Amino acid sequence: MAPNTDMGLLLGINGIKVLGDYVYYVNTPLALYCRVRVRKLSGLAEGPLEVISQQCTRLATVLGHGSFFIGNSNLIVWDAKQQERQSACRVQPATAEDVSKVLQIILDEGCRFAVKGGGHAQFPDDSISVGGVTIDLQKMRSIEVSADRSLAKLGSGHILYSLYSGLEKHNLTTLGGRVADVGLGGYALGGGLSSLSPAYGLAMDNVFEYELVLPNATIVNVNQDSHPDLYFALRGGMSNFGIVTHFTMRAVPQGQVYGGSRTFPSQLREEVLQQAFELTTQWKNDTAMAFYSHFTYRQNEDDFDITVHQEYARPTMDPPPFRQLNRLPSTSDNLRIDWTSSFSRESIFPSGYRNLFATATYQPSVDIDRKVQDILIEELQSCKAVPGLLPSIVTQPIYEEAIRANSDRGGSAAGLEAEGPLTGKLHLGFNAKKLAKNSILLLTMRWNNEKDDATISALADRWLQRSLAIIQEAGKGNPWLYINYASKSQDPFAGYGEKNRQRLIAIQKEVDPRGTFTSKGLCRGNFKLR
Repeated sequence: MAPNTDMGLLLGINGIKVLGDYVYYVNTPLALYCRVRVRKLSGLAEGPLEVISQQCTRLATVLGHGSFFIGNSNLIVWDAKQQERQSACRVQPATAEDVSKVLQIILDEGCRFAVKGGGHAQFPDDSISVGGVTIDLQKMRSIEVSADRSLAKLGSGHILYSLYSGLEKHNLTTLGGRVADVGLGGYALGGGLSSLSPAYGLAMDNVFEYELVLPNATIVNVNQDSHPDLYFALRGGMSNFGIVTHFTMRAVPQGQVYGGSRTFPSQLREEVLQQAFELTTQWKNDTAMAFYSHFTYRQNEDDFDITVHQEYARPTMDPPPFRQLNRLPSTSDNLRIDWTSSFSRESIFPSGYRNLFATATYQPSVDIDRKVQDILIEELQSCKAVPGLLPSIVTQPIYEEAIRANSDRGGSAAGLEAEGPLTGKLHLGFNAKKLAKNSILLLTMRWNNEKDDATISALADRWLQRSLAIIQEAGKGNPWLYINYASKSQDPFAGYGEKNRQRLIAIQKEVDPRGTFTSKGLCRGNFKLR
């Protein structure tokens, strides 16, 4: 059958479109963009279409109406670019068995779908399916602490706030990020930078077992012994291998700790950059210390400030690493002893805005920090009036233990190698593979309106290319990228090394021969291996 987008009109049937050999049920309450293969036109209305309707309603009946929603009803996600796109429906499974049933129906019907954990992604189809089924894991927020309190089995629907606050009832924590409403699933599958990374490594290095619904809808428990290749792949390989329903992670004894942030005026930028450099390079042996900084444009004041977020994994005010920094005059300060869950809520970016990330990796340098900030200042001159504009450059070090731990239990897909603290986020494309004395750079852009998308995207691209040139000229770049911070224009899997990339592709083909979790499959969001 030749493609004919007007076939529904020719048939006189509302809500039907035929494209090639497939018929789609669209623009109806059950518009799941499901498809069935049709062999002939005759009998189409009373045959396959009836089947489509019956089979699509299985998603409602298999979980119950309390777990089935039309479109994006009762759903708010972080990024407006996703919020403004409509799913046909959304389901909320509560168990791995539920996820398996839902996935099997989706596979039977050929429905496009996306998986939402925290929903803290930037683009359509990342966590909200465009015209398909959104599998929303928010009901999967269980916490099971082992008898010896060394492990916690965690539902993959947790956001970091629910994760922290739940574990804090046991005076425990785990390797989580800094932003309360980020989902555990995407965070951990992409690596997971944590304030505990100086002592324990990245989040992915502290996952001992994954409960996984494979692309064929079967459920497996994946660990180093049971499935060593798949265990390797899930550590940094993102959502290319199925749907993770539980993570069994290291549980760390911890009560309240020192933390918070201190903001400095732009006039003190040089002093703050120097102190941040010393924290990165001189305090690497104090594994209780973690920090990150951000250089932010404040539209109302037409000025920049620089904030240093601090954490020390003990209830100790004025810990030694931060003393010199905190002697500098500040414009605001909320440093205190508190729970990690409380600190995480201070880093929330409100929903309803449009967002963009870009990243790079580089060796710490005050000169580079200053220059990439100056580039942002220059690039912003032409768009300062963009409504809701909030740009920021985040700098975060990665320490030796974080890199060393990556080799534990067979290593990970991310391909980190140890030799000193890492800091930055820029993809350079030359062979400085060692992550010695490096940092991660993150450019974040926030704005209000779709009409400014192209302007902001172009600005971010210019900033990235100019910054990469500065880093490359200084000989301080590294091709590795933190995938959770990468933009759509970047290729983070290339930074994992070609050997790891090819191994990941081979594993993906083995577990997903139908290509369900690929760029041309039914689940296309986020970074795909093929």
